Amino acid sequence: MPPSILRLSDMNDGHINVKSPEPFTVLTSLKKRKRPPMIEIPDVLQQVIESAAEKFRPKNCESRSDVFSSSGFGVGVCSVKGRKSFMEDTHTIVCSSSTDKAFFGVYDGHGGRKAADFAAQNLHSNIFDMLQKSSGNTTTEEVVKAAFMKTDDEFLKQGLESGACCVTAFIEGKELVVSNLGDCRAVLSRKGKAEALTKDHRASHEDERKRIQDKGGYVELHRGTWRVHGVLAVSRSIGDAHLKDWVVGEPETTILPLTDESEYLILASDGLWDEVGNQEAVDMVKRCMTNFSQKSKKTYQTKQRINKWNETENYLPIEEPRPKTRRISLADQVNGMMPGGLVHSCKELVDLAVSRGSLDDITVMILDLKAFH
Repeated sequence: MPPSILRLSDMNDGHINVKSPEPFTVLTSLKKRKRPPMIEIPDVLQQVIESAAEKFRPKNCESRSDVFSSSGFGVGVCSVKGRKSFMEDTHTIVCSSSTDKAFFGVYDGHGGRKAADFAAQNLHSNIFDMLQKSSGNTTTEEVVKAAFMKTDDEFLKQGLESGACCVTAFIEGKELVVSNLGDCRAVLSRKGKAEALTKDHRASHEDERKRIQDKGGYVELHRGTWRVHGVLAVSRSIGDAHLKDWVVGEPETTILPLTDESEYLILASDGLWDEVGNQEAVDMVKRCMTNFSQKSKKTYQTKQRINKWNETENYLPIEEPRPKTRRISLADQVNGMMPGGLVHSCKELVDLAVSRGSLDDITVMILDLKAFH
């Protein structure tokens, strides 16, 4: 049979009317389109996809696998990884019952965590060593500044990349010394009122911009943020060798006495402060600690009633195992100085920041200053 040509006139409501064959050249053929088979995603790849999606969903701190929390007498800390492939925050707690010195630090790395790790391992040692060797004519502020600069110089000599912002606090006797580089922040609760003890070092701030320009550098707007040489949003840090002429390692320090009005000190990376206000953070800590204190008091009273009933009925009370950590007195429990309350407060602040959309690494450390009076 000779080939026939298929014309549009032969189409009728989507059907082909084939009548008499006519000579033609075959241009194409119409076939019924089939639904493509479903793509089967291997289980391993499916887990990777779900894991990536989870990074952008607000989560409760308790349910996250990338949460670190810890506590000690008078201090609690909670850290959670943000959208980065690995955690760049770290922290330091150096506290001994045999001395009146204690050191606390939160370090927020960028471009890697090498600078943050180095500072966390060395800064407190440099501060305490230089304090011990300092003469009577040298102020504490000058010693702390020298220790920060030494730590910065030592890291730069390693030839390593990355940088780190940090906020530190150390207690010596009845004195509280707080220092910072970059946008980590320290906020004090004084009789329920929030008081920022540090100032953020950002390229957007006029005084920092002027300092950079006076040294021959520049600040420009990049991706909606003012940055040193269009690169770094913070203007002070440990590390950042490629910008060291302008991004200095010189801290700002605040020294104040510990008094009965000093309640809590919050040290945190900018992952918290970008989403939570100073007073808001203090209010949440106060509320959490009050609730925890009331719960501790009720638990103690219940145990006392049970023990009294056991003695009346000649039952021996159940002996609880002794904890490995330092035992806390009843007065401390009632006053809310139990570490559990501090960790809970840290987690509540982390959860609040995450629920508001924070995708950055977050580290929150809270000191109960009453424990150090």
